[in-house]
Amino acid sequence: MEKKRTALGLILAVMLTVSGCLFRSPAELYRQPEKSAGYEQLNAAIRQVKNSLGAELGVQVEDAAIMSGDNTNTIQLQDLDGDGRRESALTFLRAPGVEKPMRIYIFTQDEEEAYAVTGVVEGEGSAIYAIDYAQLNGEGRKELVVHWQISSGAYQLGVYTFDELLPRESAAQNGQSSPVQEAVSPPGRAELTAVELLLTRCSVAADGSSGVRLMDMDQDTRTEIAVTRLDPGGMNSTVELYGWRNGGMRSLASAGLSNGVTALNRIRSNYLAGEYRPPALYVTGTLADNRRIIDVLAWMDGELVNLTLDEAGVSREVIQGYTEVIPTDINDDYVVELPCPTPLPVYGESSSNNFWLIDWSQYDSRGNRNHVLTTYHNVSDGWYLEIPGSWRDQITISRNDQVTGLREVIFSQWRGADREPKPFLSIYRLSTNRTGAGADSSWFILREEENVVYAARFHPGGWNSGLEEMDLLERFKTIQTSWYYE
Repeated sequence: MEKKRTALGLILAVMLTVSGCLFRSPAELYRQPEKSAGYEQLNAAIRQVKNSLGAELGVQVEDAAIMSGDNTNTIQLQDLDGDGRRESALTFLRAPGVEKPMRIYIFTQDEEEAYAVTGVVEGEGSAIYAIDYAQLNGEGRKELVVHWQISSGAYQLGVYTFDELLPRESAAQNGQSSPVQEAVSPPGRAELTAVELLLTRCSVAADGSSGVRLMDMDQDTRTEIAVTRLDPGGMNSTVELYGWRNGGMRSLASAGLSNGVTALNRIRSNYLAGEYRPPALYVTGTLADNRRIIDVLAWMDGELVNLTLDEAGVSREVIQGYTEVIPTDINDDYVVELPCPTPLPVYGESSSNNFWLIDWSQYDSRGNRNHVLTTYHNVSDGWYLEIPGSWRDQITISRNDQVTGLREVIFSQWRGADREPKPFLSIYRLSTNRTGAGADSSWFILREEENVVYAARFHPGGWNSGLEEMDLLERFKTIQTSWYYE
């Protein structure tokens, strides 16, 4: 008994030493973490700017939300001068009912850690659709690339630089008071207002992403801006490329998108196949008859070229009938593949013909289209299977959803329209609570996730497909959400 008391005393002593929080009051345990002094100082500076701006303009100044893109926080920390330290804090405001109601304020900490306004961007419109930061002119500091929403369905792209503002160091050397040294600079002062390098019309995509992409399209080590513009009439939609030349932002080139495009679905920057993997822009649109169409644009011999257009000015990459797949890096080689669905034959009076094989192809820098692989994609169940070349024209697919919580996709040998297909493989998706109830000893596990198990079995006496269990494990993949929404 004495040994037990000694051991208990040692345990209590250790607990007291290691974690004082075990003996704090409930009020202390549930107290919100204290905010840093820098956070409070920044918020105080922002409040002062909002109050001053509201008093000057006679309106209630609001926080402005950013609707899309990678930078959507209402306060963003950025390294604008490229020194490796995120010393700039940006906030986004809206002053309703005035000229240029959208305001972006940049705050910088001084040596005493107080925040002061060091830059202002003013813009037209009702909202900020997206914002990016990039070094565009070779001067070292990043420019602001702002996608303004002017009204519903109307957008503009603005590019702004602070390089022409008086730097803090030179101001001190000249004996002048630097804007950084003031507690909060008066909003709208000319010496704080960014210089506008570009303002032009642009579009957005139906998936909610910006129609603007920042990329080194011509591979000169400088970032260019590809701006997509949709023509409502469907005949003059274009991509225009802007870059820094001769001391300003210039239009470098433009290329047309497919004739007849009535909507932009998705815009993605990636690469072409080849030894050096040149950059390319992949634009997915919709035609008037609801077919999806994909334009691939790249820089060739000093021009922006649409590699996919035929003689009629329409892309050869048309997706019809099955539009659930999109351009994807299907084989993880950092080059986007384009899908081309082909319907599978259907036996008997089956009303379902929504089974397709997807041929995936890449474009290279010469505009050549090269087949990469073929898959069956089951988007609703979240998986796909790489299809061997020997299966071409030899299979059909059906499914069985009669058991709750268990979905079966059946691969069968196609033996002609007058003979019933012969099953040779089934792939199952079942919830984890059905694992024991639905499976049998012939099944083998393909993949296990949090609430889902994927399994398969080969049918006895079925067609010799050329695959064994290990082959199927290598060819079976789950669909990653990021492929569809990045």
